[in-house]
Amino acid sequence: MSRRISDRLSEVARRSFFGRQAELAVLRGAIESPELPFVVAFIHGPGGIGKSCLLQAALSSVRPEIHSIVMDCREIEPTPKGLLATLGATLEMRESETDLPSVVARLGRTARRTVLTLDTYETFGLMDTWLRQVFVPVLPESVLTIIAGRQAPNPAWLTTPGWLGLFHEIELRELPEGDSRKMLQSRGVTDPQAERVNRFARGYPLALELAAAALRTQPDLAISSGPPPKVLQQLTHAFLRGLPPEITEAVEAASTVRRVTEPVLRALLAVSTAREIFDNLRDLPFVDVTSEGLVLHDVVRDTVAKGLAQRDHERYCTCRRRAWRSFTSESHRAVARNLWQCTADLLYLIENPVIREAFFPEGASDYTVEPATTGDGDAIREIAASEDAEESGQFIARWWDRHPETFSVAKTHDGKVAAFYAIFEPANVDPGLLTDDPLTSAWLEHLRRNPMAPGERVLFLRRWLAHTTGELPSPAQAACWLDIKRTYMELRPHLRRLYTTVADLHTYAPIVVPLGFVPLEEASATLGGVTYHTALLDFGESSVDGWLASLVGAELGVESTDLQTSIDAVASAVHGERPDLRPQASPEGTVTILFTDVEGSTALTQRLGDAKAQELLRTHNRIVRDALRAHSGSEIKHTGDGIMASFASASRALECAIAMQRAFAEHNEAAEEPIRVRIGLNAGEPVAEEADLFGTAVQLAARICAQAQPGEILAADVVQQLAAGKGFSFADKGEATLKGFEKPVRLHEVRWQG
Repeated sequence: MSRRISDRLSEVARRSFFGRQAELAVLRGAIESPELPFVVAFIHGPGGIGKSCLLQAALSSVRPEIHSIVMDCREIEPTPKGLLATLGATLEMRESETDLPSVVARLGRTARRTVLTLDTYETFGLMDTWLRQVFVPVLPESVLTIIAGRQAPNPAWLTTPGWLGLFHEIELRELPEGDSRKMLQSRGVTDPQAERVNRFARGYPLALELAAAALRTQPDLAISSGPPPKVLQQLTHAFLRGLPPEITEAVEAASTVRRVTEPVLRALLAVSTAREIFDNLRDLPFVDVTSEGLVLHDVVRDTVAKGLAQRDHERYCTCRRRAWRSFTSESHRAVARNLWQCTADLLYLIENPVIREAFFPEGASDYTVEPATTGDGDAIREIAASEDAEESGQFIARWWDRHPETFSVAKTHDGKVAAFYAIFEPANVDPGLLTDDPLTSAWLEHLRRNPMAPGERVLFLRRWLAHTTGELPSPAQAACWLDIKRTYMELRPHLRRLYTTVADLHTYAPIVVPLGFVPLEEASATLGGVTYHTALLDFGESSVDGWLASLVGAELGVESTDLQTSIDAVASAVHGERPDLRPQASPEGTVTILFTDVEGSTALTQRLGDAKAQELLRTHNRIVRDALRAHSGSEIKHTGDGIMASFASASRALECAIAMQRAFAEHNEAAEEPIRVRIGLNAGEPVAEEADLFGTAVQLAARICAQAQPGEILAADVVQQLAAGKGFSFADKGEATLKGFEKPVRLHEVRWQG
């Protein structure tokens, strides 16, 4: 039988791996054993210690009949749905089949032995409880789960009854000197150099790799001894000194983001092509190649980014702004399976300490957050009675009695309840209790007066309290809020609002206002003599991702039209060649801007399914682009549910808009599913940057489009004036107050029928 390429790859992996023989023996022994000695192996150690290499080495020599599934947690949305979808895709299952029972059943049929590996587990903290309590226990006995991450395992893996003997912990430390020397020699390092390197690298695998790479261009490399982080910083700077300037520039740009693809690299460097530079980055020793793109090892990434920020802060900020434009544009075009990538990219850009603490709170990892069980009821009642007003505590007790499934608890390492929270969608709970509770009743009334669009969802975060500290900020509360973010992720892109309550508004206002919460005093209530203020977070039409984009954009000082809606997603597109916008301006510099928006696209997707809804969107795109070509319009970008375009002439823009609506009307006559489109136009002198348009003129055009009815064309007064006497028919719609604009704006309907 001829050898396979995979056999050669396995040989290379084995030859390049040194040491860890005891750990390898444990893992390979478990993989090959007829009966698993343990069902979960947990490898942990600091960054750069060789966890991923150990995983690769353990899997490199498994027999063909053993099925190995390698998953990088950086690429998976940290929700049960996200993990199951990714695992289902790996198992070649249809997306509609990726529920837990179906995935588990497929795993049971794949092979006599299946090895499921979860690498970079430190990014998957939100999922630890679900994996331990729900996922792993229902896996077939033939499945060995191997987890690799930086942090030590949650003590619950070791202390929860039933896991004793089924869980094996492997802590990685530095390589012995002999293994370090063999590794360096295999990389072409001479014995004298290896001896010198060992004095400062101290068996740290990433330091050994960087030193070997740097020595190729700097044979006299000198690094002072110190703790591993300091040594790695010196090695990183030394290695960069040996690179061509254009590659160093690319590494610095890439250090400002979580991951880099070729389009993202083009955006960061503001170049039209980046293929060669991208390929050069791929070959660097501290770069991982993942399905998401290239990822710099975080120790190296942090070192380079910090150095760039100190040396050239303006360039550092420019890279982050370009990244924001790239990621927000991608987010609005993303399908469900890669929407998490865009969310994670935006989260990485956060530096504001208040906002960052909300997403990455200190001390949260000291607690395990999990759904409350019957045994937690007494602790929840005790915390509510001691930390809240008596009447409020009584309502919390009623919620627990009626809907315990809405409660989650944060527990200490010894299993004691330190805090709790209760969160639910109002449609899923007892309507009588909703009405009886003064707070939830007030929230329902606000919803009635301010209804949401069909398909949008709302959460009521009824209360959160911790032992001894109540609602005040604390590590236990931080753990609860981090878990609440997981609920955000699960409900996007349909989550629109979150209602919650706080008694100490003075303490919480500086924390929640930067996150977009606004007080609703009309929805407050007094319980037991204490005023409970209502705080509302409206995520906007683009749900969690639009809200997140607006937070990051505001931090970066980027002008945004409306990061909460697809209409306003005017960020730089980096997926291919962009149009030259100079011909789209009149001699005076005026540009007419047009937006289209498909009515109810979210509801269409829910009603018709992804495939059918995407088919309708493709029809919209074809009709719009045909009209643009016929009327000398230039497509600037796709906004997710529509298209933004520009024209040198207001008349051409109006002619194009009329042609679009007539084409849609003709299509709808025979279509089973009609496509109804809003169109908005404005004219002005926008800012042109990186083949995109920004500024007030663009923002107003997007707002006008949002104001239009389906099948309607609305134009700003300036467009009507520019087209006066050109044969167009307008109907004065009067002045309208548009979001973000202090003064009312006069609008005109463009008549296109007949």
